Parts: sequence; C-alpha cells; structure tokens
Amino acid sequence: MGDRVILSYHDCLIHESDMRLLEGRNWFNDSLISFWFEHLQHDVFRGNSRLLFVSPEVTQLIKMGDANELPIFLDPLNARYKDYIFLAVNDHSSLIASGGSHWSLLVYSRYDNKWYHYDSQRGANTRDARCLVHRINGYLNRDTPAVLTDATCTQQDNSYDCGAFVMIYAHLAAEQAVQNSPLGICHVDRMEANRMRDLIKSLVYRLKR
Repeated sequence: MGDRVILSYHDCLIHESDMRLLEGRNWFNDSLISFWFEHLQHDVFRGNSRLLFVSPEVTQLIKMGDANELPIFLDPLNARYKDYIFLAVNDHSSLIASGGSHWSLLVYSRYDNKWYHYDSQRGANTRDARCLVHRINGYLNRDTPAVLTDATCTQQDNSYDCGAFVMIYAHLAAEQAVQNSPLGICHVDRMEANRMRDLIKSLVYRLKR
C-alpha cells in the first residue's frame, strides 16, 4: 500500500508515517513542522503580510546550499519586505537526505534588527543558527546586519519534544509580533508539548474532512 497521503495542504503533504510520529515519544520531522507553519501562515495569521514562515525544507537549502542562490528561494517569498521571518533550524548537515537530532526556532525582527533564537535545549543549535543568520543577513543587505540573540524560553526535559516546542514558540512569537509586543521571552508549561501533538492530529483530520 505504501505510505498513504492523509492530507494535501498548500505546499505540504502529510503521510501516515508522519501521523504515527504524533503517538508517544517520537521526534517531529520536517513535514509536521511544515504543516504547522503553513497553518500559521494561511489560517491563523491569514492576510497578515508582515509575517513569513519559511518551511524547514527551504531553510535547509538556505543553510547548506550555495549562498549565491538565496534569491531563488527567498525572492518568491518577498522575504526582503517582511517585518518578521520565522525559520525552523535543524542541526542536520545534508541537503539530500532527511535527518538531524534537534530543532530550534529562529525569528527575525526588522524593527529590533535582531534575530531571536528560541532553543529548548539552549546552545544545541547555536552553530546552525549563526550560519543562517550570516547567510540571510547577506541576502537582506541592510546597512547594519541584524544581530543574533538567545531568547529566554522553556527548556525541554526529554530528547524528543524540540519540534513541538518550535511549533509552540512560533505561534506565541507571531502573536507577540502582531500585537507589537517585545520578542525574546517565551515561557510555557512543558505539558503544552503533549497538547501540541493532540492539536496537530485533530487539525489534520479536521482539514481532511
């Protein structure tokens, strides 16, 4: 039967294997995070042109590909004209195969001229975040490059909830952005990671119907 497609949603496909990751103590993959970013972009913050949620697949191309090719990926997204850019950072070092062991969230704020790095395992993805900041700063070509700063955020107490926390942080930071509230602080109950798994399941099946 193969890996059946459960849902086609904008630029994202959710398969049966993706849904199984929502059960128990599993690490989220790029498909689940892409789905959540699409949901934030097209449903939760629909019509808000200030925000840009970049898929993990494109983020990996930005990080690992030819820096001269960034306009190919970012120009169609109008990235230069966004006030806030959200990227899911992965510590994987391959362009052609999925993998990695940790997710974190990187948020660009044009108003602060800062990159906020929300890492639920503080320091784990610093190298990868710095690489992305350096490359995208070069693409944005501002007079003063945006600086990278560590956000204060809830820390995971296991090895598998980093993706769920990225989803939570992205939603809350975007809410702060549209309310013109300061970024860089995101404290939530750790149980929100479990609730995110249930939320994604119910959202996928609701959209499927």
